Amino acid sequence: MPFGARHRIVRPGIANGLSNREKALNGGWAARAALIVAILWVLIGSTAPYGADRSEPDIPGTAADAVSLGRDLDGDGDPDEVHIRLEVIEVQEEVYPGKLVTFWVFAPAGRGMVSPARAPSPTIRVEEGDRVRITLENTHYFPHTIHLHGTIHPNAMDGVPDITQPAVKPGEAFTYEFIARNPGTHFYHCHVQPDVHVLMGLVGMLIIEPNRPDNHFRHLIPGAGRIADLAKATMERYEKEYSLVYMEIDDRLHRIPTVYKDPREIEKRMHRDYDSARRKPNIFMLNGRSFPFTLRDTPIEVASGERVRLRVLNAGARTIRLHTHGHHPTLTHLDGYPVPEGMRYTRDVFTIGPAQRVDLELKTGKDEYYASGPGVWLMHDHTERATTNNGISPGGDITTIVYEGYLGEGGLPKVATSLDRFFDPAYYKGEVPVFNPEIFHVAREEYEYGWEEVEEEVGSFYPVRDTSGNEQPRKDLLESHRIIAASCKQPRSFRRIHIKGGSRFARQGEVFVFEPGVIHAEPCETVEIVLENTDEVRHALMIPGLNPMFTLEFRGPTTQIARFVTPDRDVTLEFHCHVPTHEEMGMHGLLIVGRGSPPETTAGHRLPSTLQPTTEPEARRLYKGLGVVISVDARAGRIVVDHEEIKDFMAPMVMSYQVIPARLLQAISAGDKVRFTIDAGQRAIVEVEPIR
Repeated sequence: MPFGARHRIVRPGIANGLSNREKALNGGWAARAALIVAILWVLIGSTAPYGADRSEPDIPGTAADAVSLGRDLDGDGDPDEVHIRLEVIEVQEEVYPGKLVTFWVFAPAGRGMVSPARAPSPTIRVEEGDRVRITLENTHYFPHTIHLHGTIHPNAMDGVPDITQPAVKPGEAFTYEFIARNPGTHFYHCHVQPDVHVLMGLVGMLIIEPNRPDNHFRHLIPGAGRIADLAKATMERYEKEYSLVYMEIDDRLHRIPTVYKDPREIEKRMHRDYDSARRKPNIFMLNGRSFPFTLRDTPIEVASGERVRLRVLNAGARTIRLHTHGHHPTLTHLDGYPVPEGMRYTRDVFTIGPAQRVDLELKTGKDEYYASGPGVWLMHDHTERATTNNGISPGGDITTIVYEGYLGEGGLPKVATSLDRFFDPAYYKGEVPVFNPEIFHVAREEYEYGWEEVEEEVGSFYPVRDTSGNEQPRKDLLESHRIIAASCKQPRSFRRIHIKGGSRFARQGEVFVFEPGVIHAEPCETVEIVLENTDEVRHALMIPGLNPMFTLEFRGPTTQIARFVTPDRDVTLEFHCHVPTHEEMGMHGLLIVGRGSPPETTAGHRLPSTLQPTTEPEARRLYKGLGVVISVDARAGRIVVDHEEIKDFMAPMVMSYQVIPARLLQAISAGDKVRFTIDAGQRAIVEVEPIR
């Protein structure tokens, strides 16, 4: 199978189930022609014709219409109609070494198994005067809305459940429409049970850029951080721009969806048992990460003599005191509106209340007033507990202002000693002394022994860190997507099966369901699936154990058809929806081929001998693969690969993998063709190299 070939996904208006990207990878002439036309539009500076839609550059894992750009209404060379589609995704993030946290976030409308969802929710950018439509496609198991905080919009678009609209139920969609009138730094968030939903991650920055001719920029940025493509008005004064979202969380709240599985119990535990008035924040984040990950995820990279715009949002529930070492920024905007010149002030600590936004002008260099000179300077909330990870320092929302020439290998700043110990999960578990044991003339392994015991009970007169539930198991997609059986080469018969999918078929304790939940076919049979998606969101019927893997994914309400061939033996295969949480909320079933798998097999699956539990040496559990890199997340040490079949391990698909050690990613870029080795025991890529 050639690079880029993938399992079949059928969508409306796309012949043979291939997207434009898939056609391009396979050498499709139509995609190449479309690309040439797009380039010509850019070169000649033309605007799209009346009624035409243009999409932004692809974000891996998003639907083609996640962002649609329409007509140039004022004739100034840029589109003035913007349509953004957002889903609600449950995502697990490692916020600091060893600490996994479950978030709910708004995310660009997705495609396939690998979503760009991350905390915080994406930064949205539109231009003054734009006609904006934001469609919320509720793929989650709870009701949600979107409140546009700070924008000028009609009352019906205010996103407050019961007051201005019904909450958007699971499987439903609602479109918010407004004209972007007031330029500035705003934000958006869910207004359903906001004391919980906002702090679960359903919040993101919304920027309205001042109107300028030929004002082209990305309208949707996953997460926040460096804004690489400055808008015209920003370029008039600044060389760089950053969106900075500060938030603190009580990880006891975020553990609830991982401990409880029934949506009724999750509702009870989160909204009736958990007392948000007595929350105890213990994780403090900048752009969804805590130190030391913030150093790589959101460094403020500068050069001497620059003006840098910092857009700051306090998305948490406590007041922050933002401090910049070695620099004194100037306050230019409050809550999106400019501060009059005579009222602006320059200082090194800014007090920002919940939901407030400030724009700061950071001047760099060495002028002995605004800036102290090049180097690596900390920036953090000066509320001291906010610089800890569950009570251990340094941590929290610390990042750095890093001057040109002071950024080292791996994206970390050059420092006086070493940052290595802070990347060891044991440090934040309290298993490692914060000082070098040599100070006390003892080896580390002997550190905890030899002192005289005091009769006072630990914690009897001081608070002790709560480490209960400190471990959250990492969600593992690999195990559930390994090959169970291969399709027959020469099918002998044909069968058509009708399946309905959606929320209306759910039973007690379920949210989304396939009906029927058990389907039958004969060995070596062509099966035509007629799938009716009755919801307004996407569903994806996937048979993960079949090679080649079968997937039928599309947004409803509509019906689509696709085919696969069953294996030439009796076997039971699982099918499920791969949209996050849909399987857990009821959207799964069984395909019984012939008489099905023998009853003694686990979960109805008989694993090939190569996948059975083994005590053989680790070298026997290494699997070689070839593929194309879709994206690289060096901070998380993860890579998304569109790979060929990995023999005896996994069918062709797009999959996200952990890479150990993460430094292997330094030589890898999106678009590279790579060969890699997966260690099944570690469930990670342990070798990867580009094919030049």
